[in-house]
Amino acid sequence: MLLWLNLHFVEPDLLSCYHHVFNFVYNTSSKTFESPSGVETRLVPNSMNGSFLNGLLWEYVQLDKFFFYFTEIHKYTDGHNLRSIPYDFRRGSNQSLVSFSQNLQDLIELTYYENMNKSVSLISHSTGGSMTLYFLTQQTQAWKDQYVHSWISLSGNIAGEVDNIENVLRGFLSPVVTRDVIQSWDFFAWRLPEPMIYGSQRIIVQTPSKNYTSYDMQQLLYDSNAIALAQIYSQTSSILGSLPPPNVDTYCYYGANISTAVGYVLKSDRLEDGKLETVYGWGDGEQDDTTNMSCQLWNTTMDRKYKLTLKGFERVSHLELVGNERVLKEIDKIVLTF
Repeated sequence: MLLWLNLHFVEPDLLSCYHHVFNFVYNTSSKTFESPSGVETRLVPNSMNGSFLNGLLWEYVQLDKFFFYFTEIHKYTDGHNLRSIPYDFRRGSNQSLVSFSQNLQDLIELTYYENMNKSVSLISHSTGGSMTLYFLTQQTQAWKDQYVHSWISLSGNIAGEVDNIENVLRGFLSPVVTRDVIQSWDFFAWRLPEPMIYGSQRIIVQTPSKNYTSYDMQQLLYDSNAIALAQIYSQTSSILGSLPPPNVDTYCYYGANISTAVGYVLKSDRLEDGKLETVYGWGDGEQDDTTNMSCQLWNTTMDRKYKLTLKGFERVSHLELVGNERVLKEIDKIVLTF
């Protein structure tokens, strides 16, 4: 069963089963989230042997256009010099990140050796940016210099995301993914707005008696009754809290000048059920400029021998960036010139 894409599970009679499968259970002893008894979730393997789109939400982010562009126009070969690796978007724990990193390292090394020792360009989208940054910070510089040609981050969720707060408070497309289910995913303790980037002055959630900044995310979780997420917040939020530089040639591309949630106002102090009013600013329709442009921090922290390029694409949304023709032509300039 493809957990996310099996639309039969959104039928009313099957929603309870869907929620049971999608949900995690918090283990108070180990302070980790685990699958419910009787449920085992396994990721679709990487595309080492072909099937680049297998296991990926390709229709959701127009990845089919990306795939067609490189296989039909530039004659890349699926499973040889064009490969993919999925991740469980519900997870944000050290354990899940370590497992992902080992799988990605193995895939990169195999691809390198099967393509005449040619270094690999990494392309990530959204939370894939967080996954890739974590991966790169775990490798030695010598390893990166040998195996990684460049990293292209598309709408990288590098510094967390404001609209994740709405998901925690209200669920995602509720009743499909309810608040209770969302609050069992440790991802939402990991990818809330990062204090290092969002700072202590910007109010992200405002109620009649309290203002929450990025420094108050743990308290926000407690106040919204997401107790388990609040208890692991200190540990998970520190995984990328300092936004360490990747120290490879890095290209941060993002959509720009689209109305995007930058905060929320409630007229009640009850976060669980008060009416949520969205404050809008600019971004790609899903992620605001603050996180999309957080790569610029590396102008001062990354080794200067590595390139750092930020570029916004006017009116290209978060979900359209991967398949956008202008973006694909920019990727051309990077991956086809070495």
